[in-house]
Amino acid sequence: MSIPDQSDAASGNGRLRRGAVLGKLRWGFCSDPGPVREHNEDYAGAFAPTTPDDAWDRGPLFVVADGMGGHAAGEVASRLAVERLIGSYRDGTPAPPHQAMRHAMRAANEAVLGAAMEPGRRGMGTTLAAVALQGTEVVAAHVGDSRAYLVHGDSCTQLTTDHSRVAEMLRMKLLTPEQAATHPARSQLTRSIGSDPFVKVDIARHPLTRDDVLVLCSDGLWDTVGRQDLIELSAMLVRNELPTSVDCAEALVRLAIDRRSSDNVTAVVVHVTSDAGIPPTASKRVRFRRGRA
Repeated sequence: MSIPDQSDAASGNGRLRRGAVLGKLRWGFCSDPGPVREHNEDYAGAFAPTTPDDAWDRGPLFVVADGMGGHAAGEVASRLAVERLIGSYRDGTPAPPHQAMRHAMRAANEAVLGAAMEPGRRGMGTTLAAVALQGTEVVAAHVGDSRAYLVHGDSCTQLTTDHSRVAEMLRMKLLTPEQAATHPARSQLTRSIGSDPFVKVDIARHPLTRDDVLVLCSDGLWDTVGRQDLIELSAMLVRNELPTSVDCAEALVRLAIDRRSSDNVTAVVVHVTSDAGIPPTASKRVRFRRGRA
């Protein structure tokens, strides 16, 4: 089952809603301008073929981005970064996910850097967070402060580390979490896509099991929606009290809006529904050629 992309271009990248149910996972995303801003500079995307996964040559990929530079540029940066990342990952030579993700993130960075040379777009950039699934593992790659979480039962693990001034001060114990929540520098990034030709991409890997839920989100969501909220709504998804991952993503976005988030709000939700791993055929062929099949 597939839910089509729905958007309203009059508000930048618009209100997005898309998802599907596959053999071993179900996924969905929702993006909204939020209660304060007129334009949506967030964007989300996915590469997840509907064919059986034993025919895939790489695992599924899910992405969220939060653009910067004013609505005329921020919305372009986020959309361009997501589309270039997915295109590079989808069309490149099959490779281990961490290598393919790093290459795709760099391709997205080059695309935004190039587009920023156009009139009216100088200085634009975007955050970018992505997860790829292969076998029984998730690989997360990110630049900026959009986040990826893994909800496993009653625990919620942040797979990414914010690249921001406040996050640095927290790590150095110069601020308390309570001070960080209202600090005037909390939105100042130390890394972003489009800011540096040699931007550093962080990669993290984590095992996955059945009924794990991955949540990717922009700061418009995590700034108002806590980890306990993620755990509770993920549990509702696993129990089918929320029928689809799109419904779960929409519930998270609505919660942020109800709490008066001051930014655009985006959530991507992926529910792993099988203990069996996702087997890209390319990796099978590589093992066979090396005599390890």
